[in-house]
Amino acid sequence: MIVLEKPEFEKTVFAEESPIAVPVEMTVYADGGLKLLCYSMAADLCRAFEERFAADPLSPGALDFLLSGLRPMMEPFGYDEIDTADYPLLDYRPGDSLPADTAPAVLIDTLDGESWHEDLPLDEFALDPGNPVDRMAVIRDEEGRIVCFAGLNDISEDEGFCEMNVECAEKWRGHGFGPACTALLTKYLTDLGERTQYVTSHLNAPSLRCAEKAGLTPCARIFPTVFRKSAEDDEAFFHSLGGEG
Repeated sequence: MIVLEKPEFEKTVFAEESPIAVPVEMTVYADGGLKLLCYSMAADLCRAFEERFAADPLSPGALDFLLSGLRPMMEPFGYDEIDTADYPLLDYRPGDSLPADTAPAVLIDTLDGESWHEDLPLDEFALDPGNPVDRMAVIRDEEGRIVCFAGLNDISEDEGFCEMNVECAEKWRGHGFGPACTALLTKYLTDLGERTQYVTSHLNAPSLRCAEKAGLTPCARIFPTVFRKSAEDDEAFFHSLGGEG
C-alpha cells in the first residue's frame, strides 16, 4: 500500500531547508502487509518497488533499489548523506498478557519538585495533571530520586498511538526496572482505551529485552529512508524552531 505524505508537511521540509528528510518510510507488518509512506516525487519509485519487492522488502537488493532510486531525487536539494545504520526499527504493541507485578514502579502526573539521576533526560518532559493520558511511570531510589522511567515521546494525532520512551540510570540497570515501568504505563494507558507503541532499533538489545519482558509483542518493522545534509547541524536547526532536536 502506498500512502502519500501530507502535502503541507512535504512542502515544509523543503521550504524550511530541513537538514533531515525522509522521502519514504516503509512499514513491514508481522502479517506480511507493506505500507510505503512517501513524498509525492517518490510515488512512481515506490510503485515499482512494491511490484518487485513486496515479498521481501527489507532484503539487501530491495533496499539498494530503493535508496539508489531516491539518491538522485534528493541530491539536488542538498541531501548528500543517507543514514540507515540503526534501521529497521521494531514496533512493539501490548501482548495478550502484561506482567501482573510492576512493583516498585508508580505513576506520577507532575515532575514539579522531583529529583533524578543526572544521566536521565527528564528535562524534556512536562506533565499535565489535567490530561489523564499525560502520565509517567517511575522508580525512585532510597533518597527519592527518579532512577528509571517510562514516559510518552509523542502522541500521534494521525495514528492515535501513545509512543513510549524508557530510560534507566546506568547503575540501576539489570534489575527489571525498565520493564516494570513500561508494563505499568502500558496497563494504565490500555485501561484508558489508549493504544501504546514502543519503537526501538533492531540493534538495541537492552531495549528489545525491555519490551519483551514488559509483555509487548513486535507487530511491525519500520525502515525510514533518512537523508541528511552533511554540512548542517540538525540539532541546532530543530532547536532554532523551538523543538527538542
